[in-house]
Amino acid sequence: MSIIWRNLLLMLILAAMAGCAGGQPTRWGHFHGNLSNQGVQQVESGFALSSHWISKPYRITSSSPVIGSDFQDREIIYIGTVDGVLLAIRAEDGSEKWRKSLAADGSESRIISSPSVSEQRNIYVISSRKVGDRLFESTLHKVDQFSNQRWSFTFPDNGFGGGSPKVMTTPNGSLIFVHLVVEMDKEPRGELFVLRDGGSRVELVDRQSMAACRFGSSGSGTGINELLDYYADTWDLSGTFPPESDENGVVLPDLFVGPTVAIVDGREKPLIAIADNLCSIGAFEWDGSGLSLLWRQEHNYQKHSSAAISPEGLMIFGNQNGEIQAYDVETGVKMWNFDAGNAAFATPGIAEEKFVFVVSKDQIQVLNISDGSLAHDEKTTGRLPLLGVTHSSPAVTANRVYLSTFEMLTVTYDLKTRGHDTNFHGNGLSSVAVGHGGAVYVVASDGTIHKYAGTE
Repeated sequence: MSIIWRNLLLMLILAAMAGCAGGQPTRWGHFHGNLSNQGVQQVESGFALSSHWISKPYRITSSSPVIGSDFQDREIIYIGTVDGVLLAIRAEDGSEKWRKSLAADGSESRIISSPSVSEQRNIYVISSRKVGDRLFESTLHKVDQFSNQRWSFTFPDNGFGGGSPKVMTTPNGSLIFVHLVVEMDKEPRGELFVLRDGGSRVELVDRQSMAACRFGSSGSGTGINELLDYYADTWDLSGTFPPESDENGVVLPDLFVGPTVAIVDGREKPLIAIADNLCSIGAFEWDGSGLSLLWRQEHNYQKHSSAAISPEGLMIFGNQNGEIQAYDVETGVKMWNFDAGNAAFATPGIAEEKFVFVVSKDQIQVLNISDGSLAHDEKTTGRLPLLGVTHSSPAVTANRVYLSTFEMLTVTYDLKTRGHDTNFHGNGLSSVAVGHGGAVYVVASDGTIHKYAGTE
């Protein structure tokens, strides 16, 4: 064989390996799976019909499980509780590996959002505490895989958020991105914070706002008091354990704890996108040392889900009015809009390059990702009514979609084939996580964590 043909063959083999690697499952190490909030795990999985194990109960409300691994590469589930405890649960049997209290002394502290796990197996989680009437303060913590607290950083200016941190590994170390509401000149303002993990210490690298909001102005739709009341109400919602329920499931108001940023890291300058709960939709670029605003659109103080960014670069999210919107994340051009019928606080789930699954309280719908139209044929309407209401986000695998409602629901992409575990009752806020091998993890309304083997 000539050198030319040998080199060509080697190139083809490497290309094939790269193509296969692109579809391999990864760790569900962030809220909604990955940095882009796509909610997808590329693995074949089965119907979640009966629990493989059930953990003991914990005071879990709005935090969703994420998945890391120990030094022996065994999966560990991390999640926060309403009394400020970070839990590490063994994926093999549901037993507790360790717990770490991150509650501030003498104050009401909670972990509202999901943790985030780095490639170095460190866990980053935000605890929040009440510091006054309708005022709250958030602190970011780094905890290693052995439960040692390495550092804590309290955000300045009463910085408070219900979203999760996102941690990105770079040649210069781990960067943590968090969107918060801060108090500036006695007015709330949304800001993106960037912190660099220095091992045993942390450095605030940059903080930027998209814009100053015009509270109480003509057409603004809200004033400062209304906004502060909203955050107080979400604080109460996330702290209610067990959740209020009736015979139809959890009684879920049109409230959401706060959106998490979505990151596109496969470009020269990583892009960080957010649809906030103040007045802005937009994206920043990160050049390695600072943030710059790429684009911004103003909105009328609507409350949003966390955005998911598709492989084609669509930033897709829902809002309190039931609108599902898609923007080109590079340019800010609005690409399509879909009326889901009810408040849509669940982060969309993205399947391959074709479908997006959206949840609007009491139904799940399948949209064509290209134009936002309802995906349907002569046998299906593209929508499925749910048992009970939920703001939980759908988790997508290579062949199934999982959703926590008043039951544990599994559906195929076309919604025609369904599996139900009616012995499970979700809490309406905590979302599903999918393991490397297709196992499914989800929180019930009584605070227990359920594992479904996912291949049965």
